[in-house]
Amino acid sequence: MNKIYCAAALLLLVASGIWVAIPAQGQVAPQPVYTRVIRTQQADFSWDTAKKGSVKGTLKFSAKRASAPVVIYLKRVDGEGKFTVPDMLEVSQKEARFEPGFAVMVAGQKAKFLNDEKKEISHNVYFLGAAEVDLGIFDQAQSVEHQFTAAGEVSVHCSIHKNMDAKYFIAPSPAFALVENDATSFTISGVPEGKYQLKTWQKQKRFKDAEMDVTVEADKEASVTVEMAR
Repeated sequence: MNKIYCAAALLLLVASGIWVAIPAQGQVAPQPVYTRVIRTQQADFSWDTAKKGSVKGTLKFSAKRASAPVVIYLKRVDGEGKFTVPDMLEVSQKEARFEPGFAVMVAGQKAKFLNDEKKEISHNVYFLGAAEVDLGIFDQAQSVEHQFTAAGEVSVHCSIHKNMDAKYFIAPSPAFALVENDATSFTISGVPEGKYQLKTWQKQKRFKDAEMDVTVEADKEASVTVEMAR
């Protein structure tokens, strides 16, 4: 009976679009794990030669917010185009901690995970979410690199140390802003002209993520108010 109940519950989760990734045998499974992938498409235009504008806005919350990061990002309706990817993110693992423990990256960007422990301690790195990869186990002074090709939320874990984790958000393009602490205003500059969907992502999910249409015109600033409600 329990097996039937579990199977039914799993089917319900899949049907609702919520799924739980199960790590490989022997790994510590962080619970709960909710993930999301941002579906994007490519376009042939270049950001370097495109005419650009900007988006300036304000976040409004229906209740008191936590001092947790909120990412505002733009998803271009007809494809992201070709842009320069930021330099590699270097991640320390000293004292069994991922540092930085939170970061916003861009699709196509690489990260380098360095085992810089002072003692002979081994680490593992595996991802759940927009990336589902196990980078293996590596010893002190060794490092491993990974390129995040898909946009979305990525949780980072070590199968050896169960409390060692991090969370990264991979934006579809450089068209994003990070709002931290108690700030409520943001500006996204250097955005190629065109039609976009403005969306939000929260490190701590206290509100419903917002979504709205935005048109960016060359040499102009689009003004928006983003309502964050429960």
